[in-house]
Amino acid sequence: MTAQFPPPVPEAEQRLLSHEELEAALRDIGARRYHNLHPFHRLLHDGKLSKDQVRAWALNRYYYQAMIPVKDAALLARLPDAQLRRIWRQRIVDHDGDHEGDGGIERWLKLAEGVGFARDYVLSTKGILSATRFSVDAYVHFVSERTLLEAIASSLTEMFSPTIISERVAGMLKNYDFITKETLAYFDKRLTQAPRDADFALDYVKRHATTPEMQRAAMDALTFKCNVLWTQLDALYFAYVAPGMIPPDAWQPGEGLVAEGAPAAATAGAPAAFSGSDVPRLPRGVRLRYDEVRVKHVLLAPERTFDLDDNAVAVLKLVDGQNSVSQIARTLGQTYDADPAVIEADILPMLAGLAQKRVLER
Repeated sequence: MTAQFPPPVPEAEQRLLSHEELEAALRDIGARRYHNLHPFHRLLHDGKLSKDQVRAWALNRYYYQAMIPVKDAALLARLPDAQLRRIWRQRIVDHDGDHEGDGGIERWLKLAEGVGFARDYVLSTKGILSATRFSVDAYVHFVSERTLLEAIASSLTEMFSPTIISERVAGMLKNYDFITKETLAYFDKRLTQAPRDADFALDYVKRHATTPEMQRAAMDALTFKCNVLWTQLDALYFAYVAPGMIPPDAWQPGEGLVAEGAPAAATAGAPAAFSGSDVPRLPRGVRLRYDEVRVKHVLLAPERTFDLDDNAVAVLKLVDGQNSVSQIARTLGQTYDADPAVIEADILPMLAGLAQKRVLER
């Protein structure tokens, strides 16, 4: 049997590219791989997402934004030259700000608040998709562990940032009535910061990628960063668009929001109000079950399980889609020889909390 010859190595990988050729090769990576091409972004910019899908994007993107200065601090600590450190330090200031209430992270928090989130919930990062964490953390590790050339080259996605920002701001302002210029204020400064950062990084890569192997490493680093951004959108699309399979512990629509009409300082996850006349019922696929192994009742939902205390179990045993909240309270009052009005006042917040988790309907 004749052995297969390996495919020929493209000419660009065999020789040292000129600065112009290297820049063209790097820009070609963005033209083919940058996440402005992802279907989720097309839906976002064209106004095809629901408010909850926009919220999922804002919440998960916060984790990326919050880790950018961590990534930059790791790179800063490795720079041997004071002038380089002074230049790179500005990136951290851009995100963390010079003082309380300043910087890109603060502006992203205002974006998240603008679409309805309570600040404390966003800061907790409780509802972040696991794939978002994995990809962002992988980026931080990449910058911390690879060569300085690769670490700096990975930031070259900034070359393509102004285009996607312009598309995003124009599209979201046009297509979503809950989005304002104030909500999107984060992007105003990025229109000048991103080109400044990209110019520095591109110049550094051109001057320091002095062999074909180093040029290839720089291109691979940029490809890796494009994959980091693309993977985050893959996860959002899978969880919140199609097939819509939200992983355990990820944000569920309704969680972590400020109640409509409540002040911005309201606590995370303020429950929607129930009344005594409401008739609660368990949604399809949700059921109360006694767990023989754990020796306790649990509430089972698709891919989720909720532990219940004795009071919640007593209430849910009476949730049949026919009894109103007031009727449930009267039944419990007779069972436990207690005032139904007091019981009703106690169980209303509990029912609202379950409804917020999408395991109770009315």
